[in-house]
Amino acid sequence: MSQALHILAGAALPLTFWWLLRRGAGARLSAWTLLDGAPVAAAFLALLALTARPVLAGGLVGAACLLLVVADWAKRRTLGEPLVFADGGLLGQVARHPRFYLPFIPRWVLAAEAVLGAAALIAALALEPPLALGEARRAALLLGAVVVLAPVLRPPVPAALARDPARDAMAFGPFATFALHARVAARERSARRAAHPPAPAIARPGAARPHLVLLQLESFCDPRRFGRAQALPAWDALGAAALLRGRLAVPGFGANTMRTEFVVLTGLADAALGLDRLNPYFRFARRPVGSLAWALRGAGWSTACLHPFDARFFGRDRVLPALGFERFLAAPEFGDAPREGGLVTDAALGQRLAEELAAASGPTLLYAISVAAHGPWPGPDPAAAWAARMAATDAMLGRLADAARGIGRPVAIAAFGDHRPALPAMRGGTDTDFLIWRSDRPGEGAHRDLDAAAFHAAVRDAVLADG
Repeated sequence: MSQALHILAGAALPLTFWWLLRRGAGARLSAWTLLDGAPVAAAFLALLALTARPVLAGGLVGAACLLLVVADWAKRRTLGEPLVFADGGLLGQVARHPRFYLPFIPRWVLAAEAVLGAAALIAALALEPPLALGEARRAALLLGAVVVLAPVLRPPVPAALARDPARDAMAFGPFATFALHARVAARERSARRAAHPPAPAIARPGAARPHLVLLQLESFCDPRRFGRAQALPAWDALGAAALLRGRLAVPGFGANTMRTEFVVLTGLADAALGLDRLNPYFRFARRPVGSLAWALRGAGWSTACLHPFDARFFGRDRVLPALGFERFLAAPEFGDAPREGGLVTDAALGQRLAEELAAASGPTLLYAISVAAHGPWPGPDPAAAWAARMAATDAMLGRLADAARGIGRPVAIAAFGDHRPALPAMRGGTDTDFLIWRSDRPGEGAHRDLDAAAFHAAVRDAVLADG
């Protein structure tokens, strides 16, 4: 085989899987196709320069493209949306916590990828002779990779950009859409962040300053809405005496907890975030921005977040201080806590919250992020397993309310689901459930449906407004 044919054979591999990625996105041919293919070409040229083996270089780039094909397919199938540029911030946690991601890809697909990939790598290393590339040709290939990749780093932004991942992937291609969205988000980020600086809340002098327990409940919504006869006695009792209760419109189905979390904490809706709405924790929230924690902290509340899991998940170890939390109690603080399926139970989280309330000397914001109900759910009936987790969450809520009634200072409890569970029966909507309750001010269970930004405002009112 001539050297030119050898190189073309290697280049055919990544081009094939890039084509599959474009096909999955429904991408159309246009002038932007060149930008879309630039990362693939640059990676091939760089690896060819390093290995001098075209098939090996093409196989490695093709394997990366194939992983993206499978990930994009799985995300569309499970969550109803494609891969987005901000998903790059999740790669580390996929490696650290594969149990939250890999079960949504069929096992045979993972097994086939692993076996075929290993076989291809061994065969290429053993059978493919390296090309006789001199130093000058290697340098030229590396220079070519840089030249090809340069437009991807600062692409011109077309007026036709819809700022919608699915529509833009069809118009420009997946890789071009990643580049364009990243560019637009970076260009707008500083001004959008500066428009919402941290600011203290203004509390009425002499007004009661209640503790606030803000409960972000993993995959929580009322199973009875989906035909599951699951009793939730604590939720019903608190809802009947709530200041406000209803359905909560959240910005995603089945995952992307950080989207709901950020909006609830800051009150900033999608329009204020631009493309950073796809994952506010990827870049936007890495620096201080106005939030409920900053507001209450400026008015005399202490602030703490409790999340019995890896502090690095979603980059919370960096984000939560930027959102005004003085303390972050993560996995090390729950080292001896009971677990089910490897996850700290809701009962243990509720017990720690009760202890924090009892020990507080002044008004305190406790923001708790539960994790025990995280999917996938075991057994032949995943929906039944999820509903059983909701019962455990409900029991925790009841015990926490009992503890709140015994505290000398009033306690407000605001509880909400971060998203619906990623189960087929729950598709077709993105709403969860919420309630806001105060130990010193029984309500009448007023019902009003809210979005996450309006819920933020309602929580502030429940804590800061006159009685």
